[in-house]
Amino acid sequence: MRDEGAPENKDEPLEGEIVRGVLTDLPVRVVAAVTTGVVREAARRHQAGPAGAVALGRGLTAGLLLATLTKDDERVTLQVLGDGPLGGITVDANGAGTARGYVKHPLAGTLGPGAPRPTLAAAIGRAGVVSVIRDVGLRENFSGTTAIDSGEIDEDVERYLTESEQIESALACDTVAADDGTIVASGGILVQALPGEAAIEVALARGLFADGALARAVAAPLPPSGDGLLRAVFAGRLGEIRVLDRRPARFFCPCSRERAGVSLAMLDDADLSAMILDDGKAEVTCNFCGARYEFDETELERIRRRTARPIGPPS
Repeated sequence: MRDEGAPENKDEPLEGEIVRGVLTDLPVRVVAAVTTGVVREAARRHQAGPAGAVALGRGLTAGLLLATLTKDDERVTLQVLGDGPLGGITVDANGAGTARGYVKHPLAGTLGPGAPRPTLAAAIGRAGVVSVIRDVGLRENFSGTTAIDSGEIDEDVERYLTESEQIESALACDTVAADDGTIVASGGILVQALPGEAAIEVALARGLFADGALARAVAAPLPPSGDGLLRAVFAGRLGEIRVLDRRPARFFCPCSRERAGVSLAMLDDADLSAMILDDGKAEVTCNFCGARYEFDETELERIRRRTARPIGPPS
């Protein structure tokens, strides 16, 4: 495995790492992500149970893999909305390697037995949709939707890539959680070929994933680097992988008190007045990270006056 990229600061502790590469002499790209720290922080913030934690792990990892395919400033929103007790998962990730996400009901659902990994199908559900929105900085975003098929997040996202984006893909994301939902390890790999090219390599990767190669690598002492994960899973069977770049992965939410105030300003005058009279305060909670922003009566009145619309015809 040849490496043409290196971390900017090897001494800086990482929550995870993403490695992008290509197969030598073949139009096949390979992306690997070690996401243990990213997922652990998300599961902690949402106090997720085992099923919710594994759903967060597979969803966040898939989102990070999808967000590194085009431009460095690409932003991807991934939603897997099923009819199971978890109620669906939403992930926001970008090409710089940051991600955030939440499960609607993080304590609901249970993991089903399965080898080489437990199944999420009963917790996610078998009916629903996979939705992906790509923002690459252009005037219009690209979006696509496919139906949930298996109820396993990575399998359904792989199906989305092949059917909606029409790129032959092999995707696997695995997460190991303790009985209390604490994340033990998490990682994923995406292999893609240009349309009509190198389908054999993608099929080989898909077969290795189905046989549990990634699940075993994540359940064993997980390699700390993305290229280490690639070696553990493929062991040279996919061919020589030329690493193009690597970047840190971390949990990050851009929410702020200012943004929370903007969301309150979107309420109409009557709702803001009711908050002031009934409670004398308001609390805004970020779905993605669980941060809470409190506003007292004075702050609410200031927002109300700033956004109040004049009554009567314009002069």
